[in-house]
Amino acid sequence: MRCPGHTASRTGIALAVALVLAACGTAGEARPSSGIVTGSTPASARTGPVTADAEGVPYGAGSALPDDVNGDGYADAVITAEASPQVPVLAVLYGSRGGLDAGRRTVVRFGGRELFDFAGPRHRRPDTADLDGDGYADIPVILRAGLRIVWGGPEGPAGGLSPVVPVPDVERIESDWPAAGDFDGDGHADLALAAPYLEVSDIGGYAVLYGPFGRNGRPSRTYFSGPGPVNGPGRRVAWIVPDGIRPGGRTGLILHAADDGEQTGATYLTRVPSGRGRPLGPGNAVAVGDFDGDGRRDVAVGDDGSRNDEPGAETIGATSAITVYGGRAPQAPIVIDVPGIHGALTAGDVDGDGRDDLLLQDGGRVELLRNGLTARRALGPFSCREVEGGRPGALRAGDYDRDGRAEVLVTCWTAASGPDPHRLWVWEDDGRVTFVDIAGFAG
Repeated sequence: MRCPGHTASRTGIALAVALVLAACGTAGEARPSSGIVTGSTPASARTGPVTADAEGVPYGAGSALPDDVNGDGYADAVITAEASPQVPVLAVLYGSRGGLDAGRRTVVRFGGRELFDFAGPRHRRPDTADLDGDGYADIPVILRAGLRIVWGGPEGPAGGLSPVVPVPDVERIESDWPAAGDFDGDGHADLALAAPYLEVSDIGGYAVLYGPFGRNGRPSRTYFSGPGPVNGPGRRVAWIVPDGIRPGGRTGLILHAADDGEQTGATYLTRVPSGRGRPLGPGNAVAVGDFDGDGRRDVAVGDDGSRNDEPGAETIGATSAITVYGGRAPQAPIVIDVPGIHGALTAGDVDGDGRDDLLLQDGGRVELLRNGLTARRALGPFSCREVEGGRPGALRAGDYDRDGRAEVLVTCWTAASGPDPHRLWVWEDDGRVTFVDIAGFAG
């Protein structure tokens, strides 16, 4: 539901709050065993101010969308950006009837608590979900101090004194960015984290923090998996991908194996937790969507172009194919030949036909695989001439104007540093392209 005509004025709200830190373990402390466990009582500590600069944020009354941070009924785009060299910030671009507009935004700065490395696509497009069940999507982020939640509200993160709090009991987990979903199907949003060093074994596992979360950051309960191989002995779970939040359904989880630059495989758990999963072939580019319109989740896996250059571990040649694992197992995977594929994969229903499309980098172009991944279309034009070694690539896709078709956020990517934190375009199915000057408001 939306209250038209009411927007938040420009604010600079210092959210100087007492952050609740997880209790620290001592030397020789036993690691958590597999199964459901409860979190320990966190200790209190203070940190520098967290600020949220808001501009023109539409006032919301709450919604059921997992990516509606201000609750006005429109999905919002959440990305990380760079205020100055090596100082990332969190930016929320708000959806509306007219789509995304840089004039409707919130920029969250973390007061010295830096966002963890954000060179990869998973760090540039954080997951969102309504973790406390109040009708406003929240944003889990990984800071160098650990996992925190940026709470949504009727004016976005700038509404009231929404705190950024840690999630208790997971500071010991060295994790990539968290994945949001409803992993037990109870209607409450949960978070999952890769936990490569959780167990004594070098295989590692994952953790699930079940919602609803308290405003102190405490999950209802926590599950720690036991060690289990991911596509071969000795492969740790390095990062994870959820298969989406579906009303009335359970979210599955893709556990991706660790790598040293080479392309590695993954295991797809359609039920979480589970001791069995579907193996996925090598490929560090992963996207989930319903590509054939049958109502089931499919997984697309491709080569993101990274390589291990150590002697004896080199990749010979390049993988020029995308493998699509259909949702009707044991259906055989489909292999699509895409010469020149490079970088991340992104899924979204761009043309509104009820089937998700797949966005990829093909040389210096952004390509769209549509019509059940049987037809190709080039997007653009996008110019990355000002970015050394830069090539355009899709960052994320979503229906931000509620017209039934996803808009595509495109940025410039480099092999060395990932996506450009200052440059962003919004591409629509009718060919319109809008440039968003991130540097103009994130700096």
